[in-house]
Amino acid sequence: MGVVCAVGTESTGKTSLCTCLARRFGVPWLPEYAREYLQAGGPYDEGDVAAIAQEQMRREAELLAGAAEGAVLDTDLAVIVVWWQDKFGPAPAWIADAFAAQTPRLYLLCRPDLPWEFDPLRESPSDRWRLHENYQRLLTDRQLPFVEIAGRGEARHAQAVAAALPWLG
Repeated sequence: MGVVCAVGTESTGKTSLCTCLARRFGVPWLPEYAREYLQAGGPYDEGDVAAIAQEQMRREAELLAGAAEGAVLDTDLAVIVVWWQDKFGPAPAWIADAFAAQTPRLYLLCRPDLPWEFDPLRESPSDRWRLHENYQRLLTDRQLPFVEIAGRGEARHAQAVAAALPWLG
Protein backbone atom coordinates (compact mmCIF):
# COMPACT_ATOMS: atom_id res chain seq x y z
CA MET A 1 0.00 0.00 0.00
CA GLY A 2 1.33 3.43 -0.91
CA VAL A 3 0.44 6.69 0.75
CA VAL A 4 0.73 10.07 -0.95
CA CYS A 5 0.21 13.28 1.02
CA ALA A 6 -0.27 16.81 -0.33
CA VAL A 7 1.25 19.50 1.88
CA GLY A 8 2.06 23.17 1.58
CA THR A 9 0.73 26.57 2.33
CA GLU A 10 -2.85 27.63 1.93
CA SER A 11 -4.35 28.16 -1.52
CA THR A 12 -1.91 25.91 -3.39
CA GLY A 13 -4.37 23.39 -4.82
CA LYS A 14 -3.82 20.55 -2.35
CA THR A 15 -7.46 19.45 -2.26
CA SER A 16 -7.74 19.58 -6.05
CA LEU A 17 -4.64 17.39 -6.37
CA CYS A 18 -5.99 14.92 -3.84
CA THR A 19 -9.32 14.50 -5.61
CA CYS A 20 -7.48 14.12 -8.93
CA LEU A 21 -5.13 11.45 -7.56
CA ALA A 22 -7.90 9.53 -5.78
CA ARG A 23 -9.92 9.35 -9.00
CA ARG A 24 -6.91 8.50 -11.17
CA PHE A 25 -5.66 5.67 -8.95
CA GLY A 26 -9.00 4.53 -7.54
CA VAL A 27 -7.95 4.98 -3.93
CA PRO A 28 -9.62 6.75 -1.01
CA TRP A 29 -8.53 10.17 0.12
CA LEU A 30 -8.73 11.93 3.46
CA PRO A 31 -9.75 15.60 3.58
CA GLU A 32 -8.04 18.07 5.88
CA TYR A 33 -9.79 17.93 9.25
CA ALA A 34 -8.66 21.43 10.27
CA ARG A 35 -11.08 22.97 7.78
CA GLU A 36 -13.98 21.14 9.39
CA TYR A 37 -12.85 21.95 12.94
CA LEU A 38 -12.24 25.64 12.31
CA GLN A 39 -15.44 26.20 10.31
CA ALA A 40 -17.08 27.76 13.37
CA GLY A 41 -14.62 30.66 13.08
CA GLY A 42 -12.96 32.70 15.76
CA PRO A 43 -9.44 32.56 17.11
CA TYR A 44 -7.73 29.27 17.86
CA ASP A 45 -4.99 28.27 20.29
CA GLU A 46 -2.62 25.39 21.03
CA GLY A 47 -5.46 23.30 22.43
CA ASP A 48 -7.36 23.61 19.17
CA VAL A 49 -4.37 22.64 17.03
CA ALA A 50 -3.68 19.69 19.36
CA ALA A 51 -7.30 18.55 18.98
CA ILE A 52 -7.00 18.90 15.20
CA ALA A 53 -3.81 16.82 15.22
CA GLN A 54 -5.40 14.06 17.30
CA GLU A 55 -8.49 13.82 15.11
CA GLN A 56 -6.48 13.98 11.88
CA MET A 57 -4.33 11.10 13.17
CA ARG A 58 -7.41 9.09 14.19
CA ARG A 59 -9.04 9.57 10.80
CA GLU A 60 -5.80 8.75 8.99
CA ALA A 61 -5.35 5.51 10.96
CA GLU A 62 -8.95 4.52 10.21
CA LEU A 63 -8.55 5.24 6.51
CA LEU A 64 -5.22 3.44 6.18
CA ALA A 65 -6.52 0.37 8.01
CA GLY A 66 -9.01 -0.18 5.18
CA ALA A 67 -6.99 1.07 2.22
CA ALA A 68 -5.18 -1.99 0.88
CA GLU A 69 -4.47 -0.35 -2.49
CA GLY A 70 -3.17 2.93 -1.06
CA ALA A 71 -4.51 6.30 -0.06
CA VAL A 72 -4.16 10.01 -0.62
CA LEU A 73 -4.03 12.47 2.28
CA ASP A 74 -4.90 16.14 2.12
CA THR A 75 -2.33 17.15 4.78
CA ASP A 76 -0.95 15.20 7.73
CA LEU A 77 1.21 15.92 10.78
CA ALA A 78 3.80 17.71 8.64
CA VAL A 79 1.25 20.48 8.27
CA ILE A 80 0.54 20.45 12.01
CA VAL A 81 4.28 20.69 12.80
CA VAL A 82 4.83 23.65 10.44
CA TRP A 83 1.63 25.35 11.63
CA TRP A 84 2.52 24.84 15.31
CA GLN A 85 6.09 26.09 14.85
CA ASP A 86 4.88 29.16 12.99
CA LYS A 87 2.18 30.13 15.49
CA PHE A 88 3.38 28.82 18.87
CA GLY A 89 7.03 27.70 18.70
CA PRO A 90 8.37 24.14 18.82
CA ALA A 91 5.73 21.43 18.46
CA PRO A 92 5.05 19.31 21.54
CA ALA A 93 7.03 16.08 21.81
CA TRP A 94 3.95 13.89 21.28
CA ILE A 95 3.29 15.54 17.90
CA ALA A 96 6.95 15.31 16.84
CA ASP A 97 7.04 11.65 17.91
CA ALA A 98 3.80 10.82 16.09
CA PHE A 99 5.10 12.60 12.98
CA ALA A 100 8.31 10.54 13.08
CA ALA A 101 6.28 7.32 13.44
CA GLN A 102 3.89 7.87 10.52
CA THR A 103 3.46 5.29 7.78
CA PRO A 104 6.04 6.03 5.05
CA ARG A 105 4.64 8.26 2.34
CA LEU A 106 5.48 10.46 -0.58
CA TYR A 107 4.92 14.14 0.02
CA LEU A 108 3.70 16.39 -2.75
CA LEU A 109 4.88 19.83 -1.68
CA CYS A 110 2.66 22.31 -3.49
CA ARG A 111 4.42 25.50 -4.49
CA PRO A 112 2.59 28.75 -3.78
CA ASP A 113 2.67 29.72 -7.44
CA LEU A 114 -1.11 29.79 -7.78
CA PRO A 115 -2.97 33.02 -7.07
CA TRP A 116 -4.10 33.28 -3.45
CA GLU A 117 -7.87 32.98 -3.18
CA PHE A 118 -9.83 34.40 -0.28
CA ASP A 119 -11.33 31.94 2.15
CA PRO A 120 -12.37 32.91 5.69
CA LEU A 121 -10.10 30.18 7.09
CA ARG A 122 -7.00 31.38 5.28
CA GLU A 123 -4.67 33.75 7.10
CA SER A 124 -1.33 34.10 5.27
CA PRO A 125 -1.84 35.64 1.81
CA SER A 126 1.50 37.45 1.78
CA ASP A 127 3.59 34.91 3.68
CA ARG A 128 3.24 31.80 1.54
CA TRP A 129 6.81 31.63 0.21
CA ARG A 130 8.32 31.84 3.70
CA LEU A 131 6.00 29.09 4.88
CA HIS A 132 6.82 27.04 1.77
CA GLU A 133 10.49 27.21 2.76
CA ASN A 134 9.52 25.91 6.21
CA TYR A 135 7.90 22.88 4.57
CA GLN A 136 10.96 22.32 2.38
CA ARG A 137 13.23 22.49 5.40
CA LEU A 138 11.11 20.10 7.47
CA LEU A 139 10.89 17.48 4.72
CA THR A 140 14.58 17.83 3.83
CA ASP A 141 15.80 17.77 7.42
CA ARG A 142 13.78 14.62 8.13
CA GLN A 143 14.94 13.08 4.83
CA LEU A 144 11.37 12.40 3.76
CA PRO A 145 10.64 11.73 0.09
CA PHE A 146 8.98 14.69 -1.58
CA VAL A 147 8.35 16.19 -4.98
CA GLU A 148 7.55 19.84 -5.50
CA ILE A 149 4.44 20.39 -7.58
CA ALA A 150 4.22 23.58 -9.61
CA GLY A 151 2.29 25.09 -12.50
CA ARG A 152 -1.40 25.40 -13.16
CA GLY A 153 -4.35 23.24 -14.05
CA GLU A 154 -3.73 20.00 -15.90
CA ALA A 155 0.05 20.51 -15.91
CA ARG A 156 0.02 20.62 -12.11
CA HIS A 157 -2.18 17.53 -11.94
CA ALA A 158 0.03 15.67 -14.44
CA GLN A 159 3.08 16.34 -12.26
CA ALA A 160 1.26 14.95 -9.23
CA VAL A 161 0.11 11.84 -11.13
CA ALA A 162 3.64 11.16 -12.41
CA ALA A 163 5.11 11.57 -8.93
CA ALA A 164 2.44 9.36 -7.32
CA LEU A 165 2.63 6.56 -9.91
CA PRO A 166 5.40 4.57 -8.13
CA TRP A 167 3.48 4.84 -4.84
CA LEU A 168 -0.09 4.24 -6.02
CA GLY A 169 0.24 2.74 -9.51
